[in-house]
Amino acid sequence: MSRYSRTFAAIPVVLLLSTPASAGRYVATTVSNGGSVRGTVQFHGSAHRKRIKVTKNPATCGRTKLSEALIVHGHRLANAVVYLKDITRGKKGKRTQPVLDQHKCVYVPHVQAALKRSKLRLHSSDDVLHNVNGSQNGRVLFNVAMPMKGQTIRRKLRKAGLIRVKCDAGHTWMRAYIWVFPHPYFAVTGSDGRFELTDVPAGTYTLAVWHEKLGTRSTRVTVAAGGSVTKTFRY
Repeated sequence: MSRYSRTFAAIPVVLLLSTPASAGRYVATTVSNGGSVRGTVQFHGSAHRKRIKVTKNPATCGRTKLSEALIVHGHRLANAVVYLKDITRGKKGKRTQPVLDQHKCVYVPHVQAALKRSKLRLHSSDDVLHNVNGSQNGRVLFNVAMPMKGQTIRRKLRKAGLIRVKCDAGHTWMRAYIWVFPHPYFAVTGSDGRFELTDVPAGTYTLAVWHEKLGTRSTRVTVAAGGSVTKTFRY
């Protein structure tokens, strides 16, 4: 039996008024006999995906687009970001090169997370003009025109927090979200709703989940040395 195949009772959750990525400065250190936090994010409401009419560049974009704001498969919620909110010491993260592509007038991926100081690669697979506008805490981080297919622009992710991305070139349905963390204890759920955080130092933490439409919730978890904690978030 898969370790994910068991059924776990939904945990009580608390709605947060704000969603800081981490409390205090994060210190990378060696983690010996770390534990893990795993589980699923579920949604049990109506999950009908709205079809949005395309109003510009239909030859490239198509006539309609399915909303990506709420994607659910069998009560499993995709595009939820799960993270340890208040961890200040732990394993060293590996900076990657996250990519945000524009493909048939949709941002791919719709939701992603990356380590602070990673270099984001903005790319366009489309032959129409896009204008990529990314803001964080109400401040514009980048606002660049991308008129050419195959064009790439890089931007360094200097601050932790949520970056909201939109297209200002008439493709009003185009939205993307990039969470930036100072530590590596984060995960983005796929279609199966699963998450797993590994090499967690023994201790008690706030485990949080964010979703663009459903908001942010949290619960406390205690991780034992070499142990495993399983939690289910339920919207």
